[in-house]
This record gives sequence, C-alpha cells and structure tokens, in this order.
Amino acid sequence: SSGMEELRGRAKDEKTYDDYAPLDLKEIVKVDTSGLRGQPHEKDIELANREIKLEYRDDHGRLLTRKEAYRQLCYQFHGHGSSKKKEEKRLQQIEREQTERSIHSESSSGTLGALKATQKASGKAFVIHKT
Repeated sequence: SSGMEELRGRAKDEKTYDDYAPLDLKEIVKVDTSGLRGQPHEKDIELANREIKLEYRDDHGRLLTRKEAYRQLCYQFHGHGSSKKKEEKRLQQIEREQTERSIHSESSSGTLGALKATQKASGKAFVIHKT
C-alpha cells in the first residue's frame, strides 16, 4: 500500500490504526488489599502491570479501523449484516488487496522468487545449482 491512498467510504475517511493505543492497566485496575493483611496478591500486581492492546480483526484477519470495528459490532448486535452489494464490494476489495500483496511479495523476494519460478517451470521440488 505504499504510495496508494487508503481512503474509504462516502466520507473518504483515511484508514488509520492510531486508535489502537496500549492501555495502561495501572490506571484502570484497582488492586484488592483486603485479603492478605493489607498486602495485595502478587498475581494481582502482575496483572496490573501488564499492557493490553485491543485490536479488532475481520473474518479474513485484516486489522479494522475504529469505524469498521464499530460497524461489525452493530451488525452482530442487531443480528443483520451489510447489504449484498456492499458485501460483494468488500470481498472484491479484500481479494484485490491480497493479489497486490502476493504480487508485491513475489517481485520483492529476489532470489527466492527466481528459485520458485524455476521450480514452477521445471515442475520439480529441487533446483540443481551449478557453480
């Protein structure tokens, strides 16, 4: 996606993932000190010191923006999905991104790409290297 504009939707929203900031549990979790003579349990302290980062992904494993994640949540809650036309457009977009990614990875792999092409052309699982 380098050099490509990642704008989505009618409002041409920019696709950003900045919303997925790590949560600091020290500010959120209250450690219970009523149990062991006023001392918190070790596991509670360990849990409070962890960093959690929530990421929302779709069925294909793609990272969703805040807006896309909210839309998926609403569809799931209300028990319906997007229209057939919108679903087809989304699947075409996913397919296009996957083909672009595969073409990019094949072309940028250099020697490995050449070896795979040779294997595909010869139909053999090995390549004889002559020096």
